[in-house]
Amino acid sequence: MGLASSDYLKNNEREISMSGSTQINVRYDAAEDRLLLRMNTPTPDGSAEYRLWLTRRFVQLMWQGLEKSMAADQTADPAVQSSQREAVRQFKEEAALSSADFATPYRKEAVVTPLGPDPILITKMQIKQAEGGKKVLIMSGEDGPSVTLALAENMLHSVRKLIADASDRAQWGLSLKLLATAAPMPSAEPRMMN
Repeated sequence: MGLASSDYLKNNEREISMSGSTQINVRYDAAEDRLLLRMNTPTPDGSAEYRLWLTRRFVQLMWQGLEKSMAADQTADPAVQSSQREAVRQFKEEAALSSADFATPYRKEAVVTPLGPDPILITKMQIKQAEGGKKVLIMSGEDGPSVTLALAENMLHSVRKLIADASDRAQWGLSLKLLATAAPMPSAEPRMMN
């Protein structure tokens, strides 16, 4: 799907490659005190929705891992001087967020829920680098299936924005900050990205 190799996939993993028609939605569920990450992706028979619960602790660790991985990418780039790294990253973030589609309503009519109707509580994640600069997020629960999410850099910035905004609405006090100065969407509508 999104990777050149299936090295990351095991029998109980599902790979989701973010294409133009895949949608991601992140919203805070006060009753669960968790973020619900939903991904609606096209299938030959219609669409499939993957549902994942993200706890405050997991979001904090996930954010730290993504920050570290993104910083390592810039450190490895010899064309970027150390004094310019933050500015370059801010420029890339702003460009990605300005071109992201946050306006199209999230499609709720999933034909299939491959992981079951209930969200999986995510407790583990690995971040790997794939060909073409994609970040591969391998997320899993304690005993259940894993979901492998391959994100190009522009999609990664957009997903981080969705998570940061939902975390702010949850009032978890995590201070997940983006370098870009894009204004957050009003909290009345759950954030999603196409």
